[in-house]
Amino acid sequence: MEEDKQLKPEWLLRDLNDFKQKQVDLIVEVAHPDIIATHGHEFLSHCDLFVGSPTAFADAEVEKRIRQTINDKKYGCYIPSGALWGANDIAKMGKLGTLQGLTITMKKHPSSMKLTSDELNNKLNIALEENTKEHIIYEGPVRPLCPLAPNNVNTMACAALAAENLGFDKTNARLVADSRLEAHVIEIELQGNGGFSVYTNRFNPAKVGAVTGNATYNSFLSSLLCSGGRGKGLHFV
Repeated sequence: MEEDKQLKPEWLLRDLNDFKQKQVDLIVEVAHPDIIATHGHEFLSHCDLFVGSPTAFADAEVEKRIRQTINDKKYGCYIPSGALWGANDIAKMGKLGTLQGLTITMKKHPSSMKLTSDELNNKLNIALEENTKEHIIYEGPVRPLCPLAPNNVNTMACAALAAENLGFDKTNARLVADSRLEAHVIEIELQGNGGFSVYTNRFNPAKVGAVTGNATYNSFLSSLLCSGGRGKGLHFV
C-alpha cells in the first residue's frame, strides 16, 4: 500500500490504536470481525462506523459494548444490508416486538463456502461428491454459525441484528450446499402476529467458488454512499 503513488503519506495509518490522529467522519471496516471486536466501540466514540463484518456481533459481549456506546455517544453504527432483502422492515418489526419467527436460508456451491469447522467441511466434501441434490450443512441458531463461517454469513448476522426481539439465538439459519448452483440464493421466511408472513427469494449469479455474488458489490457501494450523518443508533443501509 505504501508504494501506491495515489495515496498520500498522511492518509496512511500504520497502527489502528492511533486512529484518533485522523479527523474523519466515518470509519469503514471491511477486513475481519476481529477489528470490530477489538476496536469497534472505540471507533464509535470518535465518529460514525460502517461495519462490513457484522458476524462480529455474534459475540454477545461485542454486541453489548457496541450498543452501549451507541447509547452513550452521538455517533451511528451502519450495517450494510448486503443480500438481506427487507432489512429495515425486519428491524421495524423487531423494534415493535411483533416479529414471531425469522429463518434465513443461504444456498451456495460448496466451493463458495469458507468454513472453519472440520465437521462442516466434511459435509461440504460430501456435497461436492454427491452433486445431484442439496445438502444441509448447518441448521440452527445464527450465533454458533457465525464463527464457523465468518466470511459467508454476514447476511444472517445482519438479519439477527435487525430482528432485535429475536437476536442471534432465536433467528434461525440454514446453510445449504448445492454443486449445481452458479448463484447465491437467499431465502427469507418471516412470521409476525395474527398469521402475517413474508417469503422472499434472492437469486444472485456468482462464479463457482466466489464468496460474494455479482450484485452484492453494487449493493455494498450503495450502502456505503447512504452511511454517515444520521445520528446515534444502529442503522441498516
